[in-house]
Formats: sequence, structure tokens, C-alpha cells
Amino acid sequence: MILNCSILKVCDNSGAKYIKCFKISKTPMGVMGSVIYASIKSIYLNTKTQKGSIVKAIIVRTKSLYSRKNGNFINFQINEVVLLNQKYEFLGTRIFGPVPLELRKKHSLKLLSLSSYFL
Repeated sequence: MILNCSILKVCDNSGAKYIKCFKISKTPMGVMGSVIYASIKSIYLNTKTQKGSIVKAIIVRTKSLYSRKNGNFINFQINEVVLLNQKYEFLGTRIFGPVPLELRKKHSLKLLSLSSYFL
């Protein structure tokens, strides 16, 4: 679960390293597939993104347990997001690491096509 003031890692090639969440859209706590508003805290050198700019992001991985219908639970080691622009288009062209298939139900098929493998 992601709350306000959570520090999240970016798992795409948009140029940002870490962001800080300041608003969660439509729910009190963020889960996988939720859209959040965040500000960029650190970046890689020579990128298009700027430190301090406000972006939207989709939560891709969380530390908290997520229950599947078959009775299994999945969780990840760190909380990670993928950055969006103001028109809800992806800033990066690749996603690093696995992406859970539960995001298919959240109508994020473009997100699944950018990732390398699924979990």
C-alpha cells in the first residue's frame, strides 16, 4: 500500500530515479494499478525529465501482499512505478523487471506490451 509522502523507485527508462507521492487518485491508499501524482526527487544525467517536476504515475509493484484468485499471494521487494505525462501516455519506452498480470484487468495493455516479462 502506498500512502502520501511515500518514496517510490521508477522502473522505466524515462530518466527519473526516485519520486515522492503527494496524492493518490480515487482511493485513500495506492495498490497495483492505481494512478498517483508525484514529484521527481532524483534523476539520471542528461535526461528530458527535470528534478522537481510534477508527473502522474501508475503503481506497478508493491511490497504489500496481493491476493490472487487461486489462493496465492505475490509481493515484491520494493515499490516501483511507471511515469505518465499529462495525457496519460508513457514517458519511457521500456519497463525493467516483471509486471504482474493483474494489470491486464486495469486496462493497461500498453503497459504489458512495454515490459519484458510477466509474473
